[in-house]
Amino acid sequence: MRAKLSGWVQKVISDKKLRKAKTTADTRLLALTLATQTDASGILGPGGQAIALNALTAWVPVDSGELQHLVDQLTQADWLTDTALTDAQLTGQLTEGVLLLTCPLRA
Repeated sequence: MRAKLSGWVQKVISDKKLRKAKTTADTRLLALTLATQTDASGILGPGGQAIALNALTAWVPVDSGELQHLVDQLTQADWLTDTALTDAQLTGQLTEGVLLLTCPLRA
């Protein structure tokens, strides 16, 4: 199981779109975190209800200003769409091409 998980993580962080966009390590860590925090259709958060910022910053230790920059990088790299970052949560959806790399939350 560990080898499978490690291989999946490697696929996510070395995704071609992320490499071409020359994203930072924090951006790739956010991409990995978001890939585990979606429903089956790619909508962010448990039940498609968004992701709380305190949960995101626990995994990706950046402030909210930097988080907006990372979200913008993922949007430009065609990883995210329809994003909205508020003081409390991040809403959005992973793009269709990225869905194969996700590990959806169970309902």
